[in-house]
This record gives sequence, C-alpha cells and structure tokens, in this order.
Amino acid sequence: MSSLLLRGGTLLTLDERATVLESSDVYIEDGRISRIGAVGAAPPGATVVDLGGDWVLPGLIQGHIHLGQTIFRGLAEGRRLLPWLRERIWPLEAAHDDESAYWSTLLGAAECLAGGTTTIQDIGIGPGARGLLEGIRDSGLRALAGPCLMDTGDGLPDRLRSPTEEALAVAEELGDAFDGAEGGRLRFVLNPRFILTCSDPLWAGIRELAERRGWPVHTHALEQEEEAEAVRELKGRDEIQYFDEVGILAGDLRIAHGVWLTAGHLERLRRSRFSVVHCPSSNLKLGSGLADVVGIRRAGIPVGVATDGAACSNSLDVLSEIRLAALLQQLRNGPGSLSGLEALRMATSEGARALGLGAEVGSIEPGKRADLLVLRGDALGLFGGPESDPHDRVVYSATRSAVRHVLVDGRLLVEEGRLTGIDREEVLRRSAGSLARLLERSRLSL
Repeated sequence: MSSLLLRGGTLLTLDERATVLESSDVYIEDGRISRIGAVGAAPPGATVVDLGGDWVLPGLIQGHIHLGQTIFRGLAEGRRLLPWLRERIWPLEAAHDDESAYWSTLLGAAECLAGGTTTIQDIGIGPGARGLLEGIRDSGLRALAGPCLMDTGDGLPDRLRSPTEEALAVAEELGDAFDGAEGGRLRFVLNPRFILTCSDPLWAGIRELAERRGWPVHTHALEQEEEAEAVRELKGRDEIQYFDEVGILAGDLRIAHGVWLTAGHLERLRRSRFSVVHCPSSNLKLGSGLADVVGIRRAGIPVGVATDGAACSNSLDVLSEIRLAALLQQLRNGPGSLSGLEALRMATSEGARALGLGAEVGSIEPGKRADLLVLRGDALGLFGGPESDPHDRVVYSATRSAVRHVLVDGRLLVEEGRLTGIDREEVLRRSAGSLARLLERSRLSL
C-alpha cells in the first residue's frame, strides 16, 4: 500500500486526553497511522494532501445499522415497532435476494461514507445475506456483520423463519467466508434479531457458536415498552434476565437501543462485556422513548451511537445523529449532562470500545488504522472563537456538507466530497431496479 501525508490540519485526536493539535500532519503507511504532529519533509514516494487548516477526526462509527433496509426508505411510515415489523419490514425483507441486498447495501454504504462514517456494525438480513456481505466488502467500509437469525415469531413470514440448525449452519458458513476478509476490515458478528423471533434452542446454539468461534453477539433489546412486555409474557422474565439465564451475558453482547434499561439492569450489566448502541432518531420516529445515555455511561457501560436503518430513521447521517443524541440528553438530564466531547466519543473512541475495536480505530494515534474524516476548516458552521471547544463545534454545528475527505485503511474513499470507489449513478439506477422487482415479489399493497 502507498504512503499518504495529510499536511497541515487541526487534529481532534479523541485520544484519552482529547488532545487537539493545530497545524499538524498525519503520516500514513500501509493503512496505519505512522506519525502525527510535525512530520517535516514528505517521505519519498508519499502522496501529499494539503489540508490547509481543515479538521481531521477519527472516522465515525455506527454501531447499529440495517444496510439491507436502505431501499425500503419511506415504505413503513407512521407505525410503532411491532406493526412496523409485521406489516412492512418483514414482508419486504422476505422478498430480498442477493441482488437486491447487494445494491441496497451499496446505496446505504455510499450514504454512510459521504457523511463521514468509516465503521459499521450491521444487524444483517435473512434472504440475501450473502449479497449484503458482498456489498459491504465491495464498499470499502470497515464492518462487523452477519446474517440476521430468526426461527420463530408471531407474524414472521415463512421465508424468514429458518429451521434452528439450518440458521446456525448458514451463519457459520458465512462466518467462515467473510470473517477476517479484506485484511481484517470485515469481521463477523452473530445477529439474533430479538427475543421474540428466536427460540430457546436458537439462543443456546448462538451461545455455543459464540463461545466456540469467539464471535460477539449483536441484537435488539429493550427498544419499546410493547416489545419488553411481550418478552415478559412469552418468557416470564425481562430481556436482561433472559440473556443472563441462557448464558448470553457471559460473552460479548452488544444491544441496540436499551431505551428501557433500569437501574437494576445497569447494576447487573456493569460486570459483563456489554455495550449499548443509542439510536435517537429511530427511537423518536417509532415512538419508543428516550434512552438514559448519561445513566448508562455513568454505570461504566460503553455507549455507541447510530442511525439505525433508513426504513426507520430515514437518514444514515451520523453527524446529525450525534447532535440529536447530545441535545436530547440535555432535555432528559439537564444542560451539561453530556458534553460535546462525550457525544463525539460515542461515535469515535467510545463507539470503537463498544464494538471491541478500541485498539484499532476511534482515535488518531500512531499504530491505529488510518480511518479518518476530514472536515472543511472553512465550513461556515464550524466558525467559532478560539475560546470555544472544537468538539462542541463539530457536534452541534458540523453537517455532512462539510465532509471533504474520508479514509479507511488509508484509502481515500471520499475525495473532495466525491465517492471514489462507488459509482453513485450506477448504485442509484441498480437500486431502483432491484426495489421494483423486490416489491413485485413481496406482493405488498403500499
């Protein structure tokens, strides 16, 4: 891989001390950050990118996303969670094939990259899972991903209801094919959808597979009151109690949402390898509630942030999601309860820890992967006095229109605001065709 020198930027490193370095360089070799600060003369053969005072941040991390739902945007409006799933999302997902999943994934990946996202954790789909994984691979994103596992559930279409052993076997087969691919840029994660669509034997198989293969588990939990009540009626206990009793808490568990986590849950969870991914837009749009991010973080539990899927939040812009997350916590817990720096960490250093990637990404430090976001220093919304905290300015003012460059493993995947590895026009055209055929297969009356 070639070397690259980013010259003369303001570095928001998001390291342990939140160091900010003005008029500094980042030298990248073989996909990793080699040096930061004053590099001096460009090393022989290095490509030099003059930043002229632009701001350099770690690439943003989305800890929970449904790229397979990108082409469903706007097709499931005005519903709460369970009707949203049963009336629209599950019938649409059941109509996926590898082609539609591939183009939906590339469409969502393009939107993510254009907004500064460099790492995702995708919850997957059933039919079309291989197409989704191939789309993630081809996009250039760093990702944890795998198929969505379901074998039971009220209102679940037959095509999404895989026999338990078959679901586990397919998951392991895809894990063998994609885990560690692209030089480690892709990693595998087990994605049981949620308790209402996974039988006790499936959870037991997931626990065994996670233990044997060292794969983390990523699921939805405590998103909406109706869902939590349905779990209590079905299992006679709440989600955290269930995860504990079936052994899932003994491993590496990441949950999306956690809106209805209680103080009792947090006391139990602080002793586990457990993290929460906060999705404020989705929680508002589906009427789910407002997670107590401040309380969860005070319990010592890492919290990431994400947009969720385009079918529920409509936008995959994580910069706007960070801003919303910060503002809502001021409403819930009072002004100053979640600083701009803390909100930005949820999409960088803390978000990386939530996904088990803290040693690789999330901050600008020598040795880490060169996953970086460059914001235009002359963006009108970033202007502020020297006394202002630049982390606040990013969180409350930066928009995706300020994105200039995006790098993953030192490769410029967005250059001067333009995608370099994804053909925007082809993706739009192929996504439209794939959606038309998918809707015909689904036989939904929209």
